Amino acid sequence: MEDAFSESILRNRLNELSTIGKVLFALSCAERMLPNYRRFIREHGWGNDTMLRMALDLGWDMVSLKPVDKRIAIKLKEGCSEQAPDAEDFSSLYVSPAIDAANSASIVADLIIRSDIERVVEVASYARDTVDMYVQEIEGMPPGALDLEERICRHPLMQKELKSQREALEAIAAGISSEEAERRWRSRERSNIELS
Repeated sequence: MEDAFSESILRNRLNELSTIGKVLFALSCAERMLPNYRRFIREHGWGNDTMLRMALDLGWDMVSLKPVDKRIAIKLKEGCSEQAPDAEDFSSLYVSPAIDAANSASIVADLIIRSDIERVVEVASYARDTVDMYVQEIEGMPPGALDLEERICRHPLMQKELKSQREALEAIAAGISSEEAERRWRSRERSNIELS
């Protein structure tokens, strides 16, 4: 079993990465959440993933060292935030994952405007939060259980998410090419909670 997540270790690993590396890590997480947003759209007939996809695409342009327009990034940051559903307006298993996906895409756009390690940490947190909430729901875990966090951490979906984050950090630190990174992480068909 993978060790439990440590935010301080994540922060230390991110500190060792370049600005591009930090954006690439955020992309590796955000891409795994986009299919969750698409499932929410199919279930509720609300939302538009185009803005989210454009924000992630702009991030990939930055990683590929293509010129990026920060004014477009600002618009996409705001647009992605507007595409986050209001949890009070919808009641389903897919609302929280959709919110996390929209917020993560917004942060990717924000990272194009300004480098901020705390924003990268937020994207990783959204990815774990998505899995955390989903696991609690599908397994019917009582919120007040004493072993709740341990049970969530042991769940195969959380183990997979933690492993994905560690492997991405390792690959980026080892100097993965932008082409290989895109092949591994861009336009995922299945999400971090196994939705498509």
